[in-house]
Amino acid sequence: MVGFDTGMPIGYALAADHPERLERLIVGEAVITGVTPSPPLLVPGPLNKRLWHIAFNRLDGSVNEALVQCREDIYFGAEFAGSAGTPLPDAVVRYYVEGLAASRDALRGSFASYRAIDLSIAQNEQRKQRKLTLPVLAIGGGKALGEGVANTMRLVAENVESKIIPDSGHWVAEETPEQLLAVLSPFLAPYRDAAAQ
Repeated sequence: MVGFDTGMPIGYALAADHPERLERLIVGEAVITGVTPSPPLLVPGPLNKRLWHIAFNRLDGSVNEALVQCREDIYFGAEFAGSAGTPLPDAVVRYYVEGLAASRDALRGSFASYRAIDLSIAQNEQRKQRKLTLPVLAIGGGKALGEGVANTMRLVAENVESKIIPDSGHWVAEETPEQLLAVLSPFLAPYRDAAAQ
């Protein structure tokens, strides 16, 4: 399984809850609530610029959804720009923003995972009692979380390999697809080779 951004905690949950279902796990560019040490509320300006949306996204829908609805291009456009190590192509940003603006349920769903953070923390407190044993590849963008991804996974997994993609920010697949494939291929080769036999 490969999970970046929100896919990282989802991948971790699947591997922890159903270890028999995965042979290898690749994660990147996220934190796992209840596992990753949380930064303090007041942080330096550059870090605040990257993290302020987390608290905003957790608000009741009568506030954040009302402020963002019909302004998805402004809000999410700023989020994509602020987390990128290099600007994402306009077509990529437009694709994601149009998906989020397509319906009120899409917008609500994008905030729902943040609103569930308290529940996720409690679940991950239980999950981390037993470390993952499968091979884990932790990928960080050199202009974003970097080694922080592997540091988080080492708290919950025994067999963690770390790779940093120096030219990438948070959106690794969109910013540096060739470098990402070059990192994924060797890690997945044993799985691919076993499946071919």
